[in-house]
Amino acid sequence: MLAEVTRRPPRVVCLTVAVLAGLSGCSAAPGGPVGSRSTASASVGGLSADAVDMVTRSGSWPAAQQTLDTALNELTHTCMRRAGFVYPATKAARPTSPDDAKALVDLPARRRHGYGIASPPPSSGPPPAPYYTELDADRRRRFDLAFSGPPDARTEVGTGAGTVRVGRRGCDAESRARLAGDVVAWARMYYTPEALNGRLDAAVPRQSGYVAALARWRSCMTERGHRYPSPEAAREKLSAVYEKRDRRKSAQNLEFRALERDVAADDGECALASRLPSSAIEARRKLVHSLPEKDRAAITELARIQAAALKRAEAVLADKSRREAR
Repeated sequence: MLAEVTRRPPRVVCLTVAVLAGLSGCSAAPGGPVGSRSTASASVGGLSADAVDMVTRSGSWPAAQQTLDTALNELTHTCMRRAGFVYPATKAARPTSPDDAKALVDLPARRRHGYGIASPPPSSGPPPAPYYTELDADRRRRFDLAFSGPPDARTEVGTGAGTVRVGRRGCDAESRARLAGDVVAWARMYYTPEALNGRLDAAVPRQSGYVAALARWRSCMTERGHRYPSPEAAREKLSAVYEKRDRRKSAQNLEFRALERDVAADDGECALASRLPSSAIEARRKLVHSLPEKDRAAITELARIQAAALKRAEAVLADKSRREAR
């Protein structure tokens, strides 16, 4: 699989980690950029805490990623200004942590939109950037060239789940290289841990802690009149019902929307009561240590790259703060 990596400003990274199908979410969290936690150097089973966090997108990773993305925006802002363009130095959103079960489940959204089958929730992404969309065709072309570099200046990077093409020139590439050392290191740091996390998906439901939590979830759902073997099955069953409905009958559509909201909300409440998301991330963190040796070596190397990039990012943001204080 080959993917083209692009980035349209302002950059708000929100990498959703499928800790539990149907329970993942994505939202910004308040708070300024922070560095790695004090226990980052602690080693558990041969992998540092930060290495495990990188794979599972938990622990220190969301805050570290927010810092990296915010510094990336600042560096790109400076570079684009030199090229004669506006690029806001926005504070990046902090990815939702799988440790935050309430944010992950997002009961308010479930009560409004259900699973998003009949009425998908509105996009949480940033609105179109006026400083870009209002440019005429020639200025937009030059903006793209300054930001992304020429189309042929690309290199392929293996991620463990396919290949991505990343730019080698332009302000975006220059900024990534300033933080990670080079664009290949940035791409590997960004995508490889996510690929390794995906390899754990099939094993999570077999872990004893998760099995026990799922049993509690089923009991909770049964008490509420729902008989589904798992959250995934609930969503899949409702999706099948939605596809088979008579779309001409508005009453049938309204009835389905009410059912979807009820099931999704009960699913979420039972998940929280049974500690299902927490059991999933606990199982996932343990499973990281079962990855093949070459994968554990790779993530250890990437954790070192991230730690160095994070120090550079913190220096960039500290310098910005000093300038603004003058």
